[in-house]
Amino acid sequence: MDRKFGVALSQTAIAAALWGTSFPVITVGLEGGLSPVSFLFYRLALAVPVMLGAAALAGKKVLPLMRSRAVWIIGFTNAVAFLCQFVGQEYTSASVAALLVNLSVVVAAVGGVLFLGERVGAVKAAGVAAALAGTVLVTTNGSLQGIGGGRLLGDLLYFIAAASWGGYIVYAKKKTDELQWDPFSLAVCVVVVSALLVLPVALVLGSAPPVGLTPLLAVAYTAVFNTAIPYVLYQQGLKRLSAVVSAVVLTLEIVVALAVSAVFLGESLTAFAWSGALLILASIVMVSATGTGRVSGLRRGPHQERRPA
Repeated sequence: MDRKFGVALSQTAIAAALWGTSFPVITVGLEGGLSPVSFLFYRLALAVPVMLGAAALAGKKVLPLMRSRAVWIIGFTNAVAFLCQFVGQEYTSASVAALLVNLSVVVAAVGGVLFLGERVGAVKAAGVAAALAGTVLVTTNGSLQGIGGGRLLGDLLYFIAAASWGGYIVYAKKKTDELQWDPFSLAVCVVVVSALLVLPVALVLGSAPPVGLTPLLAVAYTAVFNTAIPYVLYQQGLKRLSAVVSAVVLTLEIVVALAVSAVFLGESLTAFAWSGALLILASIVMVSATGTGRVSGLRRGPHQERRPA
């Protein structure tokens, strides 16, 4: 395995693991009285100054990227996915939601082939299939009875979230390769744009601030450990990985969420859940064992000028 590819794989895996820890924390915050949209807005709003401060200390230039239309498109897909997920959770069962959101793996795989010229060989295709099968086992515990428990509106919102995050992966990969964006700066811009776009929705649907120590700690944790740090790591990993490899590695989030729920929430794990977790881990091994995962065909020639989109 190429060393740089291994580093990118590790960065993406750490980002997925951090995102996986968000589920119990979000549950605590919502139980503390925050509405889903309010929680999302304050999470992003607090992450913005943290990331801007870190970018300034690291000498990263953020403002030039903010002028790029492509950055706003990426931020828009992220904001739409987040809003659909947070609003949709009020209408759809957890198992259905998890299954639909992880369709982003398929969206990214198809988009990588159609728009990025990625090659999905037999091993990678098997990895995508294993990731989806593992997701089904983890979220349903081997029983499909709960699949019909969602409502049409909630299912539609989660499907839009999956399509948006799949599009995020593909489009961010395409533009990062074409324009050689700095991953750190792009991560900051994505969160800033997402916060700005979520703000009017939060104002319309209600944006009462968190009251009490527990909700405040929940917002602070998700802002730093579920937003600021993983977004930077993920964008750095995406610079080296293909869209399909990146999407499959992100399913590690489900395994971590499963483990966290078992340890801290006392949830029991069935043999189906363990089998699903092992399938997801196997899928990551399959897609990472195929080489560097880099995409050819998107590099500029020496005659092409670097310019904002």
